[in-house]
Amino acid sequence: MKSLFFLLFLLFSRVALAQDAALPIPLPETGIKAAYLGALIYPGLKIGIERPFKVFQVDKVKSWGVKTLLKERYLTANLGYYHHPTYHDHLFVLVERQKRRQRASGWFTETAPGIGFSHTFLGEETYEVSNQGSVKKLNVAGHSYALLSFSAGLGYNLAVKGNEPLKVYGKASFLTTFPDNAFIGIRPTVEVGIVFTPKSFWAANPNLKHLTK
Repeated sequence: MKSLFFLLFLLFSRVALAQDAALPIPLPETGIKAAYLGALIYPGLKIGIERPFKVFQVDKVKSWGVKTLLKERYLTANLGYYHHPTYHDHLFVLVERQKRRQRASGWFTETAPGIGFSHTFLGEETYEVSNQGSVKKLNVAGHSYALLSFSAGLGYNLAVKGNEPLKVYGKASFLTTFPDNAFIGIRPTVEVGIVFTPKSFWAANPNLKHLTK
């Protein structure tokens, strides 16, 4: 009996190593992001870089076999902009800690809290009145804010079923700016974009851990 358990252990170890060598989901790479960003009905864009730093390979043992998914952790840096006609242009820099659950089907879900800085540029002529009553035109009027965000979305990784280094995704988010005239401003946004992961660009070596359930 002990010999049988020992042989089963060796067999399981070889199978586990073979699964690692032929992981059904490719490990994440550094990606270049580009997206349409809409603040309600106001158009904009967002570009950035996402870099993986940690990956959990989760193997769930089922009656029909092993189901594998990757829990991926990224740091992302983004530059965003949208235009609100007759009101302002909004430019922001945002750093996010992104969590992504990549499934063997190619589909993934993700969430990302973020922190950053934003500045608005007023779209119409703006004047400033001093305490003495004099009026002065401001050439570049606007306001600066601290920025907090949270986003959640869904996407598809074309590299899982094919070899295309591309992901497509859509997500909704909230941008919170403060102080905003002594209040906190909350701006809902919608983002639809792509992530391109060229092999030769800033190669990543994320820390890989294995979990079995």
